[in-house]
Formats: sequence, structure tokens, C-alpha cells
Amino acid sequence: MSTYWTANWSIWVSAICVIAVYSYLFKDNVIYRVMMQVFIGINLGYQAIIQWRDVLYPQWWLPMIDGFKAIFGGPGSPWGALWALVGVIGFLFYLQLSRKYARYSKIAIGITIGIGAGLTFKSQFGQNIPQILDSFKPLAPAVVRPQPRTVGRLPGSVYSPAIDGSLAFFVTGNQLAADEVLHGVEVWRSNVPGTPSGSASVIGDEVRVPCKESILRFDRSSGSLIGRLPAANLAPSSASPVPASTIAVYRQPEFASKVELVRSGDQLMAHAIRNGVAEGVKKGDLLWSATYPEPIVSVQSFDGIALICGAHGSAIWEMPTPQARLTPKDYLDNWVSVITVVCVMSYFFFSFRRRGPITVAASSVGRWMLMIGFGAFFGNTVMTRMSFLLDRLMFLIDDWLRPFWHHLFG
Repeated sequence: MSTYWTANWSIWVSAICVIAVYSYLFKDNVIYRVMMQVFIGINLGYQAIIQWRDVLYPQWWLPMIDGFKAIFGGPGSPWGALWALVGVIGFLFYLQLSRKYARYSKIAIGITIGIGAGLTFKSQFGQNIPQILDSFKPLAPAVVRPQPRTVGRLPGSVYSPAIDGSLAFFVTGNQLAADEVLHGVEVWRSNVPGTPSGSASVIGDEVRVPCKESILRFDRSSGSLIGRLPAANLAPSSASPVPASTIAVYRQPEFASKVELVRSGDQLMAHAIRNGVAEGVKKGDLLWSATYPEPIVSVQSFDGIALICGAHGSAIWEMPTPQARLTPKDYLDNWVSVITVVCVMSYFFFSFRRRGPITVAASSVGRWMLMIGFGAFFGNTVMTRMSFLLDRLMFLIDDWLRPFWHHLFG
């Protein structure tokens, strides 16, 4: 018997507290009121200790004491002593207990409300704007496709630029330019003493530009001309045709080797080359397409971006993430969402004066939708509370009554 009570006394205390609180369902009684006062007292005492231990002591008391020590020659920053002002403002709250000085407590209350209002506005603004943007749902199949975003501009070239690490080397006119692809920043630019006849190539620490008479060698780091080679040493790859497509390289591993970027005139199209690049997407499906201001000379992709090169200018496009195909159910949900928003807004905007049959009908539908939404929210709240009730009842049965029954009768 002693072993059972030693191991289960805390469960008995918890069960008695639960039953005492639930006794209010029968009627208001002394046991319920005593238990509520005990709960409030324990909770306030616990919160006071936690606030001092985790907040006031490490974040207010210690910095303030260190600041006063620094004023009198100790280590640390004397600015920490300003935390004493925070303590004074906090003390003003307690002046509400005095009729004579209660008006000074409004200073602390005003500061608290102002800070709270600012933080609430900032958090609500940050939460609501994305929700508003997400409420713009597509209502017709395949009308709105994701589009790439331009994040940088680079020089143009009639030849495909050479990519080496984070640098791209452009042969533009009679100049050779080196630019950082990820940031769109020009590193250096050098004059080419000749007529370029092909794309630049990177070999070791050199950038080589083929010309009709010779191959010019430039230092990769500074762009200075370091020598020439006979035209017979021209690499075959520099004269090879530029491919019309490339495999898109994404930062997300799940999209690797699944999207192909195809150029055709001034159009760049992204096609799925494998099933399952996104939900509902099959091999050969068009994921997105975008128009460039001029015919595209070449397209290269790496690290989530695409380098689109034209004769007069190049652009760095951030490639959109492949999106799942919407099903008829998705479009139905989007239509219901938009109709609900419009009707509920009509109900509020025209709740005092309704003119015209369309406004009256939209307001009526909005009122019904609003009541349905309130009902669903209330039902969800009730179900949440019922789950708490069932959890406590299961505690009384499984953790309290059943072990006690087994202890008595085996």
C-alpha cells in the first residue's frame, strides 16, 4: 500500500484538482472557488519567479549593476547604468495603487501601449501583406505562369560568354569585359587590339580571345594583355555553334536535371524533361516562358539563375521555382475564395445603404458566407475545447482510476 501511494500521490493530487474544477459543471461551490484561487496564486507565484530568473535578473539587474560598477572604476561600460531608468518606469505602474500619485502611472501605461501598438502593427503588417498577395488566385487554367525576375545587367556580346567560377568574360565589340555573374559587377575591361572572331575561353590563369590574325592572351585577374599565339592554335571549341538549350541548375536538389531552358529568337522557354518536377507536371510540359528585348544569343544556367546573353546586353534572371499544376478542384476553391471575399466586402461596404440588385444580392451572399465562416470558427473552437475535456477524462480513467482499481483488486 505504501509503495502505491509513494509512486502515485502526484496523480491523486492532479485528479482531485481536475474534479474540483469540473464540479462547477454541477453548480458553483466552495471547493471550485478555493481551487481557482489556489490555481491563480500558484500561477502568479510561478510567473514571478520565472520573470525574475529568466528576464529581470539577467537582462536588467546584472547590466545595471555592471554599469554602476563601471562608473566607479570597474570593468565594463558605464552606459549599462541607464537600465535604472527602465526600473523607474516599471515602478510607475505601481502608483496606480495610490490615489494621490495614480496620474503618474499613465506615463508607463502610455509608453507600454505605444510600444505594443508599434510592434503589433509591424507584425500584423508583415503577416497580412503576404496573405493579401496569396489571395490573388488564378481563376482560369494556365493563364498566369510564374515569370523569372531580373536581378542584374551585364554587357552584351554576339558570342557566347565564357563562364569560369563566378566570372563571365564577354567579347563586346573590340573589348573584353570580366563581370561577376551573381552580383552584376564589372571587374575589369580591356581593349582587344584586333577583330574578335569567336567566344573567349579560359585556360588556367589566362583568357584567350580568337582574332583573325592571332589569339590574344589576357591575364584572368587584371585583364592586361600578356601575349599572342598563332591563329593555328585556335581551339576548335571556340568556333563551335552555340547550343539552343541548356539544363537549368537549381539550388534545390529536387529540381536538378529536370528542367531544360530552350531559346528561340527572343523567347526563353522552360520545359520539364522528367516527370514529377512538380505535382501534376509531365515530361515535355511548358513550365514558363519569358520574352527578352532582343534575340537571345546564348543562355547558361547555374546556382538558381540564368545568364541571358544578347548582342546589345545581357541579363541575370532568377529562375522561378516549378509550380504544381492546378486541378479542377483547385480552381473551384479559388473561385469560392474570390467570391467569398468580394461578397463579404460588399456586405460591410454597403451595410448601411444598398443600391441596386447586384449590390443587394452580393451583400446577402456575403452575410451568409460570413455566418458560415463564424460557424466554422466557433465549431473549431468547441472541438478544441472538447479535445481538452476528453484528454482530462482519459487522464482520470487511464492514469488514476484504472491503476487504483488494479491496486485494490489485482
